[in-house]
Amino acid sequence: MDIFMGVAEAATQTLADIVFSDLRPITAALFTADWYQDDLLQPVIETLKDYCQDFHDHLDKYLYRRLMQDLLSRFALSYVDAVAGKVKLRKGQASEKLNLELHRASKFFKEHMDGAAVSETLNIVRILISLIDSTPAMIFLEFFSVKKQYPDLPLALIEDILSKRDDLEKQQLKSILESLRQKSKGDTGSSLAKQRTLFSKLKNYSPLGSATKGRFL
Repeated sequence: MDIFMGVAEAATQTLADIVFSDLRPITAALFTADWYQDDLLQPVIETLKDYCQDFHDHLDKYLYRRLMQDLLSRFALSYVDAVAGKVKLRKGQASEKLNLELHRASKFFKEHMDGAAVSETLNIVRILISLIDSTPAMIFLEFFSVKKQYPDLPLALIEDILSKRDDLEKQQLKSILESLRQKSKGDTGSSLAKQRTLFSKLKNYSPLGSATKGRFL
């Protein structure tokens, strides 16, 4: 039975790989000029609808739920991983668009999954929004408030978010990053390994990954 379930779950992961292979051209455009100008979420939802109807019709209920959770997690992670690309985070405009897309995506996934699970998974996108919107005076508190709930939140991700915001002056950015790095020196691999969250599944950031000093400045 264990072998059968292992094979079945591996098969659902392959199905999720296929879906996101089809979506790669769109997820690669997140936070680019095309994303700011166009509605790139609609083709994502339409693609997911087509696949999910087939999955619902042919998969066992347990495997269908597992697959939907995998698809939801990958969807949420795609937004966070996109920060690593050559993108710009336009304060105000980025967060407004993210909030609208979050609402639409949440509505779609709640048609196929438990609402609480959807909200919990999409929370990492809400965190991204809050870090884009935080004032310079509140960034430090915002970061460590999130770290209490998500200890594996990568410092390198925060450095990328801040460096790609269009509202921070160079000296202001340097001061914030130095403070965050200094305060984060106590993070250890052993403590993070015991408290892994969705952030540990990011492809472009390691839980312990911290940008080296001077990476952006």
